[in-house]
Amino acid sequence: MSESNRVFITGFSALTASGNTADETWASVLDGKSGIDEIKHWDISSWSNRLGGELKDFKPAKMLPDRKLIKVISRQDVMGINAAMQAVEHSQMLPYRDTLSSTDSFNDMTGVYVGSPGNKYYQQYDFLPLIDKSGENMKPFAEHLFSEVHPMWLLRILPNNVLAYTGITYGFKGPNHNITNHAVGGMQAILEAYHAIRVGLISRAVVVAYDVGTEPQALYYYDKLGVISGRHLKPFDADHDGTILAEGAAALVLESEESVVAREASTYAEVTGGFSTTEAAGLFSIDEDGEHLADSISTMLSKHDLDINDFGMCVAHGNGNVKSDLTEAKALSNVFGQSSVPVTAFKWSMGHTICSSGVVDTVMATMAMQEKMVPGIANFEQSAQGCTHLNITKEHREFNQSKPYTMIVNRGFASINASVVIKRCA
Repeated sequence: MSESNRVFITGFSALTASGNTADETWASVLDGKSGIDEIKHWDISSWSNRLGGELKDFKPAKMLPDRKLIKVISRQDVMGINAAMQAVEHSQMLPYRDTLSSTDSFNDMTGVYVGSPGNKYYQQYDFLPLIDKSGENMKPFAEHLFSEVHPMWLLRILPNNVLAYTGITYGFKGPNHNITNHAVGGMQAILEAYHAIRVGLISRAVVVAYDVGTEPQALYYYDKLGVISGRHLKPFDADHDGTILAEGAAALVLESEESVVAREASTYAEVTGGFSTTEAAGLFSIDEDGEHLADSISTMLSKHDLDINDFGMCVAHGNGNVKSDLTEAKALSNVFGQSSVPVTAFKWSMGHTICSSGVVDTVMATMAMQEKMVPGIANFEQSAQGCTHLNITKEHREFNQSKPYTMIVNRGFASINASVVIKRCA
């Protein structure tokens, strides 16, 4: 199979703490606003680190294609399904499908690829109140199990709910993958869909990623690992001291050039390459020299015949953790050298949405190129030692259209690195 098909972004969406749509999130980035605040959905008032990025005005019944779904899905599923709905609507693919005499081929050639966080700790929550009341006596637990535990508890925690209901809602019957791989799951979903379109396996795909980093048990353990900041998320800044977790979702519609031409679709960017590797060092280990990340990026550039001098922007992972920031800075310096590519990041505004972060960043990068802008990092003040060589500012800058490529970097636990390159559409 030859990978000859070009792949374009024809629709996108984002739901973050900074906005319930991609436009709202982008406006917050431009205005230098952050949606990070004290977590309100859960009572963690006694915790030392209480900051997180939560969706504002969350109304699940209005966010779903069928409000009855609320009975069989979780909070995070609502976000993922809604992100898919927004992206599909934005792409305007359905009005075109409605004009076809037969929709069978269209549906069969439309895939769904999802970056899923799994079920987190949700499988426990239906049982915890009853366990607490029962104490060590399992007899009352058994007696009240069917009256107090939600009968749909198993369905609500299935890790592929977003994948299933996206396909069911729209009748998309093409290949589908549900990828659960921590923070790089969403980015890997983009890569899987990209390659499927490149080889002609499908003509188009809905790519979705979602996560709830503010879920209390997960947040508790992240805090115990020492990666959470109780003050702020300041990527590559001298004052960086940790990340802040968030909930959110994002989606892309990817299409082959043939599909784009057939329905005269609007294109917002072209996906021109990507790569994912592991440092194979350990669950929480990270290469202190950034060499593995640099090698991964360099391999990706070489594989897709991309020149560093053609990049007008790099969207860094930029999660605010000291070690992550420093190693990423070293890697980007090794790759770009003296080319002085403008570097930015977005997590300062909405927090680290973990599994969905790579897709969120790709959506924001697409919008930035459309607006011919390299957004600044609003809370950036002074480069951290070891990051001074990065071309970062707090001010917005003009995107150099003679250098039409943007690279998005994504990193996750188990020392996994992923990157995607997109090209501005004129």
